[in-house]
Parts: sequence; C-alpha cells; structure tokens
Amino acid sequence: MLSVWSFTIAAIIAGIGILINFKNLMRKIIQRIEQDDFDLQGVQKDQSRYFLFVALIEVIPILLIVLGFVTMEDSRLTFGGKLIPIMIIIGILIFAIAQIWSVNQEVPKEKVSDTEKNWIRTTAFIGFATIYAIPFLSIIGIIII
Repeated sequence: MLSVWSFTIAAIIAGIGILINFKNLMRKIIQRIEQDDFDLQGVQKDQSRYFLFVALIEVIPILLIVLGFVTMEDSRLTFGGKLIPIMIIIGILIFAIAQIWSVNQEVPKEKVSDTEKNWIRTTAFIGFATIYAIPFLSIIGIIII
C-alpha cells in the first residue's frame, strides 16, 4: 500500500509544481507580448529557466517513484485499493488540462504573428509533456502492482 501512495504523492507534487511553473512561464510570455518585447531569444531564455525549475521540481517525485518500485509488495492489491489513487491522479491531469487551456486563452493572439503563435502553441505542448510525464508513470506503476 505504501508504494501506491508514494506513486500518488509523486504525481501530485510533480503535476501541481510543474503546472505552477508552466503558468509562470506563460505569464512571462504574455507580459512580453503586451510590452511588445516578444522575441526568440527572450522566449528561449524563459524556457531554459522553465526547464531548470522542472528538473528541480521533479527530484522529489522521482525519489518517491523509486521508493514505490522498491516497496512493491508481492501480494496483489485489489482494484478497489488502486481506484482512489488512480482517480486522484486523473483528477490532477484533468485539472492541468483546464489550467493550460485557461492560460492559453489569456494570450492576446491579435498582437502576435503566425510564427509567434506557433511558438506559443509549442510551449503549450511542452507544458503538457512535462506536466504529464510523472503522473502517467505513476498510473503505470500503480497498475503494475
């Protein structure tokens, strides 16, 4: 049972922490757009800072996932024992989708060119990938138990 909850806590920490970091990145991009300071070098600098913080945020969840795999019991848990942790992780994923969509709606799209819109769209996809990595790994770990 310890392993199931270590996977769940890892997904919560990673999902919420990286989501907050992603929202900060998008707010910086929006601020750059509103100040007519949206350029490739500035966005790359913001993205580099984003990836650095993602790496720092993922340290504890990775340790929790290792703990989860190490403490897997030989006995099988019932589906009911896995259901609540999986539902919590799915709730985190749905919440992340809503927040990413919400912050993308705040971008003043009339002030940016098509190339800049592609940069913003790419940044959103990067956000999805980084936010969803640990929760998906956690769901797989819970299913394996």
